[in-house]
Amino acid sequence: MKYVIEKNSSAVSQISVWTPSLANKCHLVGNSQPPKSLPFELKGGANLRLVRTVKVNPNPYQYVVDDGGALVGDEWVIIQSLQDKSQDQIAKQKRDEINPEAARRIEEIAPLWKQVRGGERAIQLIEIKSDREWTQNEAAEAAYLRTKRAEIETIRQKSNDLMSMPDAELVNVDVFNDVTWEAS
Repeated sequence: MKYVIEKNSSAVSQISVWTPSLANKCHLVGNSQPPKSLPFELKGGANLRLVRTVKVNPNPYQYVVDDGGALVGDEWVIIQSLQDKSQDQIAKQKRDEINPEAARRIEEIAPLWKQVRGGERAIQLIEIKSDREWTQNEAAEAAYLRTKRAEIETIRQKSNDLMSMPDAELVNVDVFNDVTWEAS
């Protein structure tokens, strides 16, 4: 819980959890707990009040702004509002999300260990083909490896395309949407 000292509908202390410093301001030195009954009258016409915050749910591209609070009934009520981040802040944030999202999608197609083994197998298949024609199974294996390589390359290219988008376009892109990552 948070508390504030209020006098004449104005906060005269910072909003704080119960601390020895706040207890001292309330002339309640040594009190490890706030008074049970709030508001609590202090000297000079001030009151210790409970702070209640009316919260909002921002999206990742918004800031939460507190209004500072006002006396409502017996409580000090802080109302939050939302403020959109600037276009360049949103674009930077999205650029910071692109490569990890690309890596996650590539990992879904083929974890790193499979990529390494697939590369090793591709080299073996090239060596085999230099000596003889592939069997039907080897040809199918090579086709599978090509398909996986093409899927991964599509994601890498899309990542590069997204990174080079102008800020004004990138802010309208959902980096986590599957449609964003489809081949153009």
